[in-house]
Amino acid sequence: MRLIVDVQIVDLERAVRFYTEVLGFSCRIKADEWASITIGDAEIHLYKHGGVSNGIEFYVDDLDEEAKKFAEHGVEFVSGIEKPSAVSVDKNSITEFPWGRIGYFYDSEGNELALVKDF
Repeated sequence: MRLIVDVQIVDLERAVRFYTEVLGFSCRIKADEWASITIGDAEIHLYKHGGVSNGIEFYVDDLDEEAKKFAEHGVEFVSGIEKPSAVSVDKNSITEFPWGRIGYFYDSEGNELALVKDF
């Protein structure tokens, strides 16, 4: 069994470039209206006609290290201080919660994504 998350996109070429070149994931299938991005044992399906636009999170072992790598590829992290239970935001825009930290950012299509690390 494999987890698949469907993500809504506008421009398939641009989205595939973002998920492969910026985030470093692999593209398993690319068709006319969708693509499959592989992340470990899970997949993100990029769809022009459906899918979610927020709430997509990647659990990481070292949030600061992963955020640094993503930032080196042009990812800009944004404050999540307006989120319920947010405690603070550091100089790198990583938001702290009572249970852990999250680095919020947007993909090339404007979908909210996040790197997550629990305490």
